[in-house]
Amino acid sequence: MVKKEYICDKGKRSMVVIEDLSVEIKEGSTILLGFAGIGLLGPIVANALVDQITDIKEIGFITSEFLPPIAVFYNGILKHPFRILYSPQHNILVGICEVPFQISSAYTDLARTICNWALSEDVRAKEIVIFQGMPQHGIIDDYPVYYAAEAQLIEFLEKYGIQKVDKGIIMGPEATILNEALMNRLDAYALFTPVLEIPTPEGGAAIIEILNDIYNLDIDTKALIEQGKEIKAKMLELAQKTQQYQKQQQLPQTGDGYSQYFQ
Repeated sequence: MVKKEYICDKGKRSMVVIEDLSVEIKEGSTILLGFAGIGLLGPIVANALVDQITDIKEIGFITSEFLPPIAVFYNGILKHPFRILYSPQHNILVGICEVPFQISSAYTDLARTICNWALSEDVRAKEIVIFQGMPQHGIIDDYPVYYAAEAQLIEFLEKYGIQKVDKGIIMGPEATILNEALMNRLDAYALFTPVLEIPTPEGGAAIIEILNDIYNLDIDTKALIEQGKEIKAKMLELAQKTQQYQKQQQLPQTGDGYSQYFQ
């Protein structure tokens, strides 16, 4: 199989591999990167795009010495844990990383490699977009979307009703992607929404609605919202059972200590 490998001089321990050279990536593409962070926001958003964009096609993968020893498979078929797909119709590249990087030193190496590929003559991308969850405790009832962006993108993003984050920090591989983009010709911005410390499909749905507006997509988010409701219902049930158990534990014992529970 003929393929092309992109290795950055500054990031030598990671590599972008394009296996399908028959696909021509048009200049000015947008790269959407979904990393496996808190709430699994990145993979939730990226997989929804891949499932519903009709002409999207897997064209390659990203590999790194820093990837954890985890294999991914669907319906028994092995998949690269960090895949790259492309939609010619929307001129969008989607990167799905379904495993967390465990070594922080990997982030800069990975960011340099990705940005080097994005700026290569074969891609000539315009911008990179990342997603990150804002961890919350308890039940979340609302999922507003916020942005953090390079100065020249603020007016553009606010046209879509996205709120800005006045001050904060971004951590993980997403942070080094943004920092690397600040030093080159790529535009970059981040979208945030509240998430739980477990998969939060409703947060993914909120992000997707914004992407629908910006990139003229038509991704249906009803299934994600329903998944979020199911998770919320299970959380409430668990909380109620926990409260009930704690209440029972505080009751004074009578007789053998068990009869009170069977009256």
